[in-house]
Amino acid sequence: MSYVSVGQVENLEEAIGNLDMLYQGMESACQAQIACVDARCEVAQAELENSTALLDAGIEQEMQAENTFVQCQQALMAAQGELSNAHAALAFCEAGGRYDAEGHYYPPICSQEEQGIAIAEADVKGAETALFSAEQGVVAAKQQRMALEQRRELAHQCLDMASQLAQSVHSECAARLSQAAQLLETGRCRLGNARAALSAYLNTHPAAAEFHAWLNWKPDGKKVVTPQDLHARLNLTPEQQRYFYQYLAERDPQFRAKIADYRRQLANAAGTAEVMVVQLKVRRHLSGYCGEKIVEKALGPLAGSVSTQSKTRFADGRYTKTDLVLQDLNVPVILGRGAGMSAPKGGSIAIEVKCGGTAYLLGQQDHMVFQSGGHQQANASVTICSRDIKKLPQEKQDQLREALRQSGSPLIGMLPEKAEIDKACWLLVTEEQQNSGGADEN
Repeated sequence: MSYVSVGQVENLEEAIGNLDMLYQGMESACQAQIACVDARCEVAQAELENSTALLDAGIEQEMQAENTFVQCQQALMAAQGELSNAHAALAFCEAGGRYDAEGHYYPPICSQEEQGIAIAEADVKGAETALFSAEQGVVAAKQQRMALEQRRELAHQCLDMASQLAQSVHSECAARLSQAAQLLETGRCRLGNARAALSAYLNTHPAAAEFHAWLNWKPDGKKVVTPQDLHARLNLTPEQQRYFYQYLAERDPQFRAKIADYRRQLANAAGTAEVMVVQLKVRRHLSGYCGEKIVEKALGPLAGSVSTQSKTRFADGRYTKTDLVLQDLNVPVILGRGAGMSAPKGGSIAIEVKCGGTAYLLGQQDHMVFQSGGHQQANASVTICSRDIKKLPQEKQDQLREALRQSGSPLIGMLPEKAEIDKACWLLVTEEQQNSGGADEN
């Protein structure tokens, strides 16, 4: 059996849902349109009178706009004249220097004249702005008047056309709604077939079934979510990661665009060195995004809503962005031991995500401490990093963990290692994983 994409099935579900909403909107629009044209005969004469009155007002408005434009032109000319006078005054002042008995030159003090130029320049700029605005007003008024002329002409035709239009709308709406209903039914059939194919595929591909279950996981509302539960959600196997990144490529337009861009660069690469440059870009720019998306998809079901990259501005003017904030938690969550490591049902959790090697994690210590300042409004906060932290010497691990614990956002290493994420992303870019699956693909 060929690979059946979870993401493509979800895309189809979303498309059919949108089509259904469009159909309902079309039905409502048709009913409104029918009601509108049925009443058109009664209001046609009133519309003509109204259009005539509006046109008269539009003509008056255009005349006022033209008068304003002329006034602004005159004001600009006056301001430019004042600016010329100010420049002349400054030139006259600057020519008034003097020499003392010993031949030393003392330049004149022309601050008042310089200030006069600044004021005059500001006046000119203001006059230019006002003139531009007035010109735009003339254009808008002219367009409005032309539109009103067209409206009055259409109103003349409306009375004769109203009955014929009503009949046309009735028949056209019936035909369009019938066509849309057929398309919707066809889409629903295709969706049913796709779901059946996905179900059959999942029944014969355990790894894909595990990933599908991971995607659709919901917490038990009667139980507290523990660190073990979080670890199970975040600790994706390499095969599950490949499924997930393919899913992202199908469901996330931003990620899909990145992958497409890297594939274009790879196709244009001339030689091993340029291929390595592309690979370096993938390692640098995709792992962090993928780490955030893993956390968002893994822990999102815990919350009623998830905000990303929310900004917190500090008193000194600096600011930070928090990767994720889980709000309105559906269940109580325990992140770990100690104060500030749990949040009640209905509460919130602020999360920072860091994905990188040991050197990167150590180098990010001060920045992570700074970012934790944006987590203070949440009931609990945590910094989730890749398991690379466990490769650090124990002393360095303790140092890093203690710094984050003191800052209020303890560090836990639950994400896959950076190398695993890099490898899975590179496989996706190079399309070496032809079926977007793993060992279970046939």
